Amino acid sequence: MTDVPTAPSPLAGALQGAARQYWWLPVLRGVLYIAFGVIAVAWPGVTALAILWVIAIFAIVDGLIEIFDAIRYRASGGTALGITFGVLSVAFGVVALVWPGPTVTVFAVIVGIWAILVGIVGVMASVGLRKVPGSGWGWGVTSAVLTVILGVMLLVWPKSSLVALVWVLGIWAWVIGIMLIVIGFQVRRLGKADLTV
Repeated sequence: MTDVPTAPSPLAGALQGAARQYWWLPVLRGVLYIAFGVIAVAWPGVTALAILWVIAIFAIVDGLIEIFDAIRYRASGGTALGITFGVLSVAFGVVALVWPGPTVTVFAVIVGIWAILVGIVGVMASVGLRKVPGSGWGWGVTSAVLTVILGVMLLVWPKSSLVALVWVLGIWAWVIGIMLIVIGFQVRRLGKADLTV
């Protein structure tokens, strides 16, 4: 008796279709994170205001990409979490641009709170994908937990020097960027996978 292949679940089919078309979005985000990390580590002596502007613009762009990504993946679930993450990032970026004169301590606290919120939302969204084969949910959880750790570090030591803060942010951006690129290529493989069992 031969096994009859079964059709993939609607969730897996929807996720595969979205993965086939939009696998490049996490890769793009990863490249942006790595580019930010290079800039942050290469020029750590820039002023707090310049760093704030770079992070604010980065948060707005990253948030808009996340909102777009969440809407495109709406059939696979997690849309509300993705949009929440995107809105939080955009809101943080706008507040940082409108209120450009905070001290390094206030800046560290703002970035710390943002990182913790984004990390928590990232953990929730990634865990929601754990039953989808090849979704890369473990990488998502790892990068989100690292983001929460960054936020806690910034809240615990908000008076660290600007150079130290920039170095921590730069190295964090490299790690997250690499993980996002890995996730993007895992999503690409999911888009090409045979989901019939």
